[in-house]
Amino acid sequence: MKSNRLFEILMILLDKRKVTSTELAKKFEVSVRTIYRDVETLSTSGIPIYTTTGKNGGIHLMENYVLDRSVITNQEQNDILFAIQSLGTVPNLSENDIYNKLAVIFSQNVNNQENNWLEVDFSGWHSSSTREAELFLQLKKAITTKRRILLQYISDMGLESTRNVDPLRLLFKCKDWYLYGYCKIRHDFRLFKLVRINHCEILPQKADTYSNIPKPYINDYISQETLIHMDLLFNMSAASKVYENFNHLLIYRENENQLRVSGQIEQNQWLLNLLLSFGSDVFVVKPLSIREDLIKLHMKAIDHLQD
Repeated sequence: MKSNRLFEILMILLDKRKVTSTELAKKFEVSVRTIYRDVETLSTSGIPIYTTTGKNGGIHLMENYVLDRSVITNQEQNDILFAIQSLGTVPNLSENDIYNKLAVIFSQNVNNQENNWLEVDFSGWHSSSTREAELFLQLKKAITTKRRILLQYISDMGLESTRNVDPLRLLFKCKDWYLYGYCKIRHDFRLFKLVRINHCEILPQKADTYSNIPKPYINDYISQETLIHMDLLFNMSAASKVYENFNHLLIYRENENQLRVSGQIEQNQWLLNLLLSFGSDVFVVKPLSIREDLIKLHMKAIDHLQD
C-alpha cells in the first residue's frame, strides 16, 4: 500500500538522511517515477524532504528533523516510555535524560503513576556490590564501540580460562544476564554468563563484523528422549524454591504440609543437583532410579565430609 511505502521511506530517511531514488525503487519494486511522486507527496505533507542532482545527489531529509509525535499513537508513545523506564537502572542511561526528553516530546506527564509500573534492577538479592552494574556498563561500551574484549571466564565445571571475544549483544534469559559474542579461542559464537566473568578488559583492536549471526539460543533444546514421568514430594517449607524451579502446572497441593510435583521432567545432572540442594525437604516417590542416584550423591557427600 502507498501509505505504508511512504512511512517506510520516511523511516529510511530518518535513519540514513540521504538515499537515491534508484535504491528506493529497487527496494519497493516500483519505478523511479513512482518514488519521485512519493517524495512530492511527503513534501506537500510538511516533511522537509528535498532532492539534489549530480554525483552526490539523492533524496535528502533536512538535518535535525524529528518525526512529529502525531505519527506515533498514544499507546505507542506509552510503550516507548515504558521500555525506556524499564531500563532505568542501566548504568549511565539516565545521564542523557532520555526518558524525560521523550516525555516532553510526547507531551506525557513524567510523574503519572501509570508510567511507573515497571522497574528493573540488575543487582542480586545477596549482593550489595556495584560490580554487576560496572560490568554491564563495560560490556555495553565494548559492544557500542565495536571493540574486542578479554575475559577471565569460569566454566560450569569451575575451570577458569582466558577468552578473546568480539561482543555482539547482552541477553537476559531465565533470570540471568549473558554476553553473546564470537569467541576467538573456540572459533564459534558463544554465550557467557555474566556472573561467571571474573575479569573483563576492553582491548584496543576493533571487533570483527559478522554476517548470518545465529540465534544465541533455542527454546526447543529439551530432548524428548530425556523426559520421564516423576513424582516428587516436597515439604511446604521449601515451597518458594519448588515454585521457582518447577513448572507450576506440575505442582499440586498434596496436603497442608507437602507439595507434589508430578509430570514429565527432563532427567539430567542439573535436576539431580537441584534435588540434592533440597536436602531432607524432598522425597522421590518415583522413579526409583532417581532416588537411588540421590542416595549415591548423598553418600558421596558424607564421605567427603568424613575425610
